[in-house]
Amino acid sequence: MLTDQAVKDELHSLAEGGVGDGYVAALLTFGGELGRDDKGYYLFYSTPDYRLALEFAEYVKKEYSYAVEVGIIRPKDKRRHKLFSVEVRGRYALRILTDLGKVKAQDGVVLSLDNGVRSRISSQKEASEYARGVFLSVGSTSRASGSLRVTLTFELEDAADAFMQFLLRQEIEMKKQEKDGKYFLSTRKAQAISDLFALIGATKSVLSMQDMIVKSEARNKIRRAEQLNVANLDKSMIAAVKQYNDVLLIKERRSFLTLPSELASVAEARLANPDLSLEALRESLPEPISKSGLYHRFEKLAEIANEIREKEE
Repeated sequence: MLTDQAVKDELHSLAEGGVGDGYVAALLTFGGELGRDDKGYYLFYSTPDYRLALEFAEYVKKEYSYAVEVGIIRPKDKRRHKLFSVEVRGRYALRILTDLGKVKAQDGVVLSLDNGVRSRISSQKEASEYARGVFLSVGSTSRASGSLRVTLTFELEDAADAFMQFLLRQEIEMKKQEKDGKYFLSTRKAQAISDLFALIGATKSVLSMQDMIVKSEARNKIRRAEQLNVANLDKSMIAAVKQYNDVLLIKERRSFLTLPSELASVAEARLANPDLSLEALRESLPEPISKSGLYHRFEKLAEIANEIREKEE
């Protein structure tokens, strides 16, 4: 079954060989903080996902030969989730952010800081990595009304708008909503979800998604067939009851002796088998007759029955 955990497990498995700049830029956009104290600048990253913190720490070690530990922040409110953090100090803090295009610095002094969603993507690979980082930072997969739903939750409207435009450039459309001061991009459209999963590299999830679509369509076809069978059965029963009432009236008012033999035989057959469908009744008759021919005979019997009713009114 395709779940939020399954999607994120697959995405994290892609980071086992290391992560790129676009991926880390996304992480820092939604969990990074640049600060300054008496010791100088520091870069602080926090997230409820331990694997994201670990991936960032490994990125710093691999790209900058700077070893950092993953810390744990335990909230005072036990109802809140603990956070995992990575702190980078000194010149490395500014260097990382400068390399990622998040700050402009000169002589160790920050001239400008970009807190927004990264918009300049140089390659499709970087676009994929960046989208993957955004999804793991603010995205979730859930089930709603029997269908899959993907939601991205942003604290800032500018961030939601920027990423929505980024997705539109990838021909992926999501709906934006605002609730309780937060901004949400979401979709239940199977094609949009499949395209998003393909973009972020969740190929196994794409296959699971397609399998879900196929199975859902199959279930819908079976359901429609069952409903059609019930509808047809209802129509068949209604027709049988009407035919039974017609021939019973004819027998009581005129008797079948007044009828042509071909009509009398089907009238007798209907009285003896009031619940059979027209096809089943046709197969029970001793002489061969087509379904349309049998229907035509009952139409003749219906005309005779209606004449009797009109005279009695």
